[in-house]
Amino acid sequence: MTTISATVLSKPGCAPCLWVKKALDQHGVPYVERDVLADPAALDQLLDLYANIRRGQHPSTPVTIITSDLGVETVFGADIHSAVKRHTRAADAA
Repeated sequence: MTTISATVLSKPGCAPCLWVKKALDQHGVPYVERDVLADPAALDQLLDLYANIRRGQHPSTPVTIITSDLGVETVFGADIHSAVKRHTRAADAA
């Protein structure tokens, strides 16, 4: 069976971050939350993702990194449902 996990780059008081964590919980996807205000390495990761994937855009949370047998997918913003479904369907088919 395929395993799925996620890392959520977030910050306190971020409503979209709460939506992402709730969606992951609903789909049974385990995740690690990294606070970009309290964890300098998490902030560096957020800045690197924006510099490499979303050049010129203002870095913001949430950013979710989903890992499964499909690979690694980075989702910017709160709309992670389609990405989670894609990964969980692949896991169910395995």
